[in-house]
Amino acid sequence: MLLDLAIYAFLRLDGAWFLAASESFGVPAATELDIRAWEMFSERLGKKIMAVTNLSGDLSEILPAVVKIQNKLMNMKAELTMTSPETAILRVDECEVWKMVSKVWDSETAPCYKVTQASIRGLLRGAFPGLEFEITQKQLIPRGDPCCEVEITKLPQV
Repeated sequence: MLLDLAIYAFLRLDGAWFLAASESFGVPAATELDIRAWEMFSERLGKKIMAVTNLSGDLSEILPAVVKIQNKLMNMKAELTMTSPETAILRVDECEVWKMVSKVWDSETAPCYKVTQASIRGLLRGAFPGLEFEITQKQLIPRGDPCCEVEITKLPQV
């Protein structure tokens, strides 16, 4: 019960912060700040998840566990499927973020995918330092797709 209340409070604070920033500075500036804040926060979250869980194994074992923890903390109803040892698909069928931000963004200009990608990028950087990833948006609910879908691919090390 306390975790659910903390999740609710955290997400509502984030939404209130964004709306206040958009009122003061405009939606484009608030969006850029939000993207940066989520990337920074998620990187720290990725580091913390790894520090407290002692996860070990290869990417295909660790990534689903890390994403599952982030999804729980962010109240995201998402599913991560490893499609190869170095590639995964993150799929969201019902997006709570879109429900909140559709109040200020329309479906044509919605940059919520940029916030999602920044959050994923930060989480990966924190959980897997030294590895590089490519994040590709495959589908977007705001554009009429049935889901939001992101492909995460570990890039070869140089």
